[in-house]
Amino acid sequence: YRPPPSFHIERLRAAPPGQLYDVIARGFGAMPDYAAQISVRDRWAIVAYIRALQLSQNAKIGDVPEPERRALLEKKS
Repeated sequence: YRPPPSFHIERLRAAPPGQLYDVIARGFGAMPDYAAQISVRDRWAIVAYIRALQLSQNAKIGDVPEPERRALLEKKS
């Protein structure tokens, strides 16, 4: 088997949420479908978690709300 791509590549960062959901539900390539094992609600929760991970790895300081940004910058000093 070929290793799966990173969720942080641009192609997957740009993929619509429905495409990620569909891969979980129907499988893709060597990945089997998980529709029987993972509920619809949990599939969407997984998609949201993937998006949160993607955002966390590509965040800019300007993406952080002001109070938290100040606290981060104070810790850095």
